[in-house]
Amino acid sequence: MRQTVESAKAMGFAALLDRIKEAGLTEYGLCPEPLADRIYAACAKEGDAYVHAGLNNADVDRVLLGLLREDPERVLAGIFAAGTLVGAAAKFLYIPEEEKELTEALRPLAEEYKIVLVNDIINVRESEGDLLLHIVTAAELADLIDGCSESGVYVSTDGETLKKVPGDTPVPELVSLEGAKAVYLGYGYCTPDEAKEMKAKDATTGLIRVLSEKDCIVSETAKQLLKYRKASCGRCVFCREGLIQLEFMQREITMARGKSSQLDLTKEIGEAMTCSTLCTVGQESSKIALTAIEKFGPEYEAHYKKNKCPAGVCTAFVHIYIDPQACTGCGDCLDVCPADCIEGKPNFIHMIDEFECTKCGKCIEACEEEAVQMTSGKLPKLPNRLIKVGKFKKH
Repeated sequence: MRQTVESAKAMGFAALLDRIKEAGLTEYGLCPEPLADRIYAACAKEGDAYVHAGLNNADVDRVLLGLLREDPERVLAGIFAAGTLVGAAAKFLYIPEEEKELTEALRPLAEEYKIVLVNDIINVRESEGDLLLHIVTAAELADLIDGCSESGVYVSTDGETLKKVPGDTPVPELVSLEGAKAVYLGYGYCTPDEAKEMKAKDATTGLIRVLSEKDCIVSETAKQLLKYRKASCGRCVFCREGLIQLEFMQREITMARGKSSQLDLTKEIGEAMTCSTLCTVGQESSKIALTAIEKFGPEYEAHYKKNKCPAGVCTAFVHIYIDPQACTGCGDCLDVCPADCIEGKPNFIHMIDEFECTKCGKCIEACEEEAVQMTSGKLPKLPNRLIKVGKFKKH
């Protein structure tokens, strides 16, 4: 067992609390309260106290799990030390449900530290009054006890690699904002100009992601809301139903079925979720949609007013067709079409059935003549029956 545990026991409750206070150690993420105050509060609970460690429930980016993967004993030792401080009857480490492989890999070490592993989010109702501990806080507590503590926050700019930097590091020193459309950090979007004034500590999930003109804000927001839907326990009505509605409306807009009233409803539902739910899933998840419609309104208008996705991502707004002047009737597109929606035969101009086309783009990649084209504008004149190559007339 790591030396951290023995050091914590030898130091004693009062001395360890004094060290935590002197270091100014605070809870990581969305609840930046002094850790010493949280420990005192848990000690004052009537009946048995417990430690519940994990990510913030709303953290579906999960880059901070990298700490647990890289040095699990550091995190587990910190949880054990926190449990010792509050006299915990049991200690729990919550790992996302999808991370079954990580959970099984940690099980032997967790048993050594007498920590129960749970594939779920923290139940805020049942853990009221207990010590809720972010895994980063646990790791920093272990470092503090070992005498190797360093101030800073963890960030990832590629979604995988974590590095610790001073919390006041300007975002432009961490990522390039050249050609940026938006920056995603801290559960929502900001504009490039706003990002210039933001710091590393504002990235409360650890992730900083730059979106370019090739990224669709509406599509990216729909994907993130779907992640929240999967993470939600469903116990809070506003969270459960709100996420269903928010994700549905974003998806409708990407499918060319959007309307302006959906933006008003998004604002109404999103604002209600932030104050009508118990845990961070409901409180934080709507921010992605609220910041999207607030700061990137023109992109939404392009979808529901102009029937256009500015980034060219939402396939409902694009058409794939075969240029009758360039088609050689080779059949390469026929061979790769998974939907079997291309009609043609050797030396005849091929045609795509747009109603059956899934717009996967495989036919575009397969055509060496570049006859298969994608457009978000009006389709040119096309044949309505099979015609021999070179015989099609536009007029």
